[in-house]
Amino acid sequence: MGKNLGIELTDEQRSITPPPDVNGLKKDPTLSLYAIPSGDVKGRVVAVLLNDRPVAKELLTLLKALKAHGVHAKLLYSRMGKVQADDGTELPVAGTFAGSPSLTVDAVIVPGGDLQSLSNNGDFHYYLLEAYKHLKPILLAGDARQCKAPLQVASQGEEGIVETDAIDNSSVDALITLMAAHRVWSRSAKNLRDPGVKKARHFCRASHFSLLTHRDRCRAGSRARQSHTSATRR
Repeated sequence: MGKNLGIELTDEQRSITPPPDVNGLKKDPTLSLYAIPSGDVKGRVVAVLLNDRPVAKELLTLLKALKAHGVHAKLLYSRMGKVQADDGTELPVAGTFAGSPSLTVDAVIVPGGDLQSLSNNGDFHYYLLEAYKHLKPILLAGDARQCKAPLQVASQGEEGIVETDAIDNSSVDALITLMAAHRVWSRSAKNLRDPGVKKARHFCRASHFSLLTHRDRCRAGSRARQSHTSATRR
């Protein structure tokens, strides 16, 4: 832990004898998330990253399947408001990609639909990359499978990423199985050694920064206009 925090221990600190276990208790499995690898997922939260025109039938299947397992779905989009599905159904947005980071969820789902709207969205790519880096299970449906490229995932796929032509009960069950293990530990070694993942991370951060810079310019312009209007009125 000290190495990760940039702390170097002295020889004296290294020679200190650790305190004895309290009451002789070394480990209590009831306090460990990993004591039961195939544990219950009830109460977990999954982020669903919406596009401009998601497939209503798939989303309905997804939401029903997650609810059956006691898992909460959080619909995220690039802005607040509502998103219209392909059948005209309006979906309420619970949060934005930038405002509801992947740190707050247990898994991420990208349904099929109009993915073109997300291709240049820095917040979307950054969200997915952070989820990948933090070893979260990911489900990609339909055209969303093209999102594997920035993550440096091979064409044949890899453990921890569920791919499907369309969301169905089988693909959701596969994601639930991954969630029961809490994290995709096999991915941690790749995060450390693969320069492609690091390169993609820098690209997404640059895109994210450019988007924020654009927003700051817009906000600054808006404040300037408001100031000018107020001065004119006075």
